[in-house]
Amino acid sequence: MIDFTVRIGVFILVFSSLIFWQWHWPRGALLQWRQRWRHNLSLLVIGAISVRVIQPLLLSIVALFNQNFGLFWLLDLPFWAVFLLSVLLLDCLIYWQHRLFHHVPFLWRIHRVHHSDPELDVSSAVRFHPIEIVLSLFIKALAVWLLGIPVEAVLAFDILLNASAMFNHTNARLPVNIEAWVKKLLVTPDMHRIHHSRVSLEANSNYGFFLSIWDALFKSKRNDALKGDEYLKIGLPDTVTYQPRSLKEVLVMPFAFFKKHR
Repeated sequence: MIDFTVRIGVFILVFSSLIFWQWHWPRGALLQWRQRWRHNLSLLVIGAISVRVIQPLLLSIVALFNQNFGLFWLLDLPFWAVFLLSVLLLDCLIYWQHRLFHHVPFLWRIHRVHHSDPELDVSSAVRFHPIEIVLSLFIKALAVWLLGIPVEAVLAFDILLNASAMFNHTNARLPVNIEAWVKKLLVTPDMHRIHHSRVSLEANSNYGFFLSIWDALFKSKRNDALKGDEYLKIGLPDTVTYQPRSLKEVLVMPFAFFKKHR
């Protein structure tokens, strides 16, 4: 219960702070925010319900089989080292999971719900199909079990991941001189905006959510849009202009086909 309260408290604090930032210093006008927010917040609620139903069962299974098991238990490292390594490895896992969801066709069909948002703002960070949320939960649970990651590290990483995802989807931008330094370590709104391009070459880059070091290390980092930021168009890559008109249409997207550009 404390775990859930902390997560919700931090989420509300970060979400409201970023809303204030993008409201007072917007990067650009959001013309479709009413419909988008209905869809995005609905997906947030559905995803939260899915997690609340599945997570207790999943954590029970992990706890049952996690007695004196896992890489960190075998290495017998001090807690601070286990904590830091856990956060780093979980973030690296999310990087590769995200990259996999772009390159495996049936996973991309699920993940494209996130990319179908025609504009970016803090609400885009929660625009994930419930199937993707559940799959991600199972992948993370497997990593927690195999590595023997402590619950404190899982909680800290979840908070960092959610906060950073909201930050880098925000409809705002850092000052140029600060941006250059921050994106060497963290994923910034300018950096993640390129990932949401309608051009596949741009969309298949900048996979990180929290640390930008993975994109740099695994050669997927792109600092600038191909034709400049002013010409970058947000939305589903390599399709005709498409935006789901209803929540039902959003939920059936993994099972729908779209026309490609000729």
